[in-house]
Amino acid sequence: MRTFLVIRFSAMGDVLLTLPVLVQACEQNPDVKFLVLTRPRFKAFFDGYDQIQIIDADVDKQFKGLIGIFRLAKRLKKTYQMEGVLDLHQNLRSGLLKFFLTPLKSFTLDKGRADKKDLTVGKNKKRVQLTHSTERYAEVLKQAGIEFEFDSKASKNYFKNLPKPFFEKETSWIGIAPFAQHKGKIWPKENIRKVMEQIPRSYYIFLFGGGDEELYQLRQLSVDFPNSLVVGISYSMKDQLAMISALDVMICMDSSNMHLAALAGVKTVSIWGATHTNAGFGPYGAQKHEIVEVSTDELPCRPCSVYGNKPCLREDHACLNWITAEDVTQRFLGD
Repeated sequence: MRTFLVIRFSAMGDVLLTLPVLVQACEQNPDVKFLVLTRPRFKAFFDGYDQIQIIDADVDKQFKGLIGIFRLAKRLKKTYQMEGVLDLHQNLRSGLLKFFLTPLKSFTLDKGRADKKDLTVGKNKKRVQLTHSTERYAEVLKQAGIEFEFDSKASKNYFKNLPKPFFEKETSWIGIAPFAQHKGKIWPKENIRKVMEQIPRSYYIFLFGGGDEELYQLRQLSVDFPNSLVVGISYSMKDQLAMISALDVMICMDSSNMHLAALAGVKTVSIWGATHTNAGFGPYGAQKHEIVEVSTDELPCRPCSVYGNKPCLREDHACLNWITAEDVTQRFLGD
């Protein structure tokens, strides 16, 4: 077997987007095996693929800092026979790891930073569709001599070995994931309530969140909707993937939950504010997904950020506040 080390530590959405690339490469190259070096909590995403092996790397504790990365590289060289290193992260940590893995040949992701800067600059933006992250990953594999044709539109459920949902599905299941990592990507919570009010009570609503504050807000919201269930850390990642896979639609922000649903083959209705799909982070298999946004003709300041982490230049977050509940519900109710 030709064995390659794949490096992608975070974030969850970026790790998820490696999945369709690696799976398609495996399907077309039965003699190739990938050792995916990532955080332990992402292991469930890759379960069930014989040619993909996860190497848990606790780079926050066990392999922290320069000495930790050196120890990790030493362990990798001692344990595995590898043909090359595929750096799909391209940061300081992955750079150090590649150095310590010398003389293994490495191939590194081109993040397109200059193009993304041109897209998000305050004035004279260069509004072009940038290469999607999955296609950037695929290019790294091809540079390493792994020949395959990547289909960026192939919609299916990429998650395997999932448990059955806890109860029978007798009506439409709607997922709502109202949070994201940064403020520039989060729709006002009062609009989420308005969307839920328009969903028929015969439908079942799954509210997805993580962390104490998010779960507190979701529980407060759920009180008025007996047809809703809060899904959080009390459910395993496998259980959450099973629920997401059974959804009819996922309403979400530009977030990891959007990528989870898209890779489960579920239609997404994603709400975009400070960010834009032109940056190359849109939902995988985009032909079946709905993008809800204020047009750049109305708000030429969009996008102002790749990640949604910059302060709003207008100071009013119009890109999010101008989107109404009706703008969202019309994308999935009545289908």
